[in-house]
Amino acid sequence: MHSPPSSKPIPLQTPSWSSYWLRKSAYLFAAWVCLVGLPSFPIVRACLTLPLYCHNPGARGDTAYVMADGYAYLERLRAAADLYHMHRVKEIYLLNETRSHGYNFVLERSQSTSESASNYLKYLGVPPDSVHLVDADASPLMGSLNEAQAFAANTQDLTGRVVVVTSAPHTRRSLLCFQRSLPAERPVTIYSASLPEDSAELNGPIWQEYLKLLIYYCVA
Repeated sequence: MHSPPSSKPIPLQTPSWSSYWLRKSAYLFAAWVCLVGLPSFPIVRACLTLPLYCHNPGARGDTAYVMADGYAYLERLRAAADLYHMHRVKEIYLLNETRSHGYNFVLERSQSTSESASNYLKYLGVPPDSVHLVDADASPLMGSLNEAQAFAANTQDLTGRVVVVTSAPHTRRSLLCFQRSLPAERPVTIYSASLPEDSAELNGPIWQEYLKLLIYYCVA
């Protein structure tokens, strides 16, 4: 005869402290790879910017406006100069930034940011009479929208298409600001100064650009 099975409960095995911390360490390592490791590669950061990116490679118009400041101001100025030399735009507008950009040893004096930008365009072959400055409020809370509104207010006598030149991660936000600031009879197109993987703006936090786009979409 077989003895009846024992009704004694089987004790549950609790995970050891070593396996618990091993799993925790694996989760932390996976999070570090996703949030820090992978985004450190430019190609990955470029892919993360794609939803922020829009670009019209054949952009042309009567005027071009170069978005100010940032990591990639020089690349934007170069792109605007290219548009001018390709006869896609006739005039280039910049934000009038009066803060000091540093000492110019040739001029033997300090020069403002806008003066430095104008001189750089001159160095790139753009005639000084084709470069114009736009005055705007100092230190605005929402810089891109402030630039768009200042451009609209200072160029009411102009007509025709406006080409906005900026860096890849800023293109969709800048286009939104200008489309909502200019009247319908002044169409806007966007021109990226470089491909997403080549932009100096990849040095900045990408998540901030998504947050800014959301805020501008709600406020602009």
